[in-house]
Amino acid sequence: MLERVALFSNLEPQQIARLESICLERTVPKNTLVINEGDETDCLYVLLAGKAQALRSDDSGRQFVVNRFAPDDYFGEMSLLDRRTRCATVITKTQCTLLILPRKAFFDFADAHPELYRNVIGTLLDKLRKATQQIEELAFLDVYGRLARLLTESQNADGIIEEKLTQQDLADMVGSSRETVCRIYNELVDGGFVVKDKGRMRIKKKLPFNF
Repeated sequence: MLERVALFSNLEPQQIARLESICLERTVPKNTLVINEGDETDCLYVLLAGKAQALRSDDSGRQFVVNRFAPDDYFGEMSLLDRRTRCATVITKTQCTLLILPRKAFFDFADAHPELYRNVIGTLLDKLRKATQQIEELAFLDVYGRLARLLTESQNADGIIEEKLTQQDLADMVGSSRETVCRIYNELVDGGFVVKDKGRMRIKKKLPFNF
């Protein structure tokens, strides 16, 4: 299982087996609160099956989607390392199966296999780059620009966005209101840029830079 996870992909089979033996497996239903922002927890989570998302709250209590998780993704490594409170809330979007690795077990294993620390550094740098991009988008792009980038980056080779996203999902992901996203989306549909294809969105032609 863990050999498919980027964080552990370069470990030897016997190392993977040892690591899996010290993890706890848990299956939870849709809409389960896995991590609550501000909590003190000490585990790394690996998503084996299902979908989940991470959210942050602003001062008014409104939540924004800051990350989405699919099978073989993992989360919780930052608080695992620095012992600070959780910086985001994680909620399951579907029924999920998780592997849970406690902090002590993680460090005991990593101390014996230092290559794991290099993997962690690499993944943290990737997340830092992504966070920097999100900050730039909020600073320099308007709602349409953020939505257009999201749709463009989410499409497959045929222009189809495989995940069924509601307009509220899109609003949460670009940091806007559902009403604003609904208006922009309808204008894209009217302009022939986006269509519904078997319940999924499909981009028919390149979205304009400005709209």
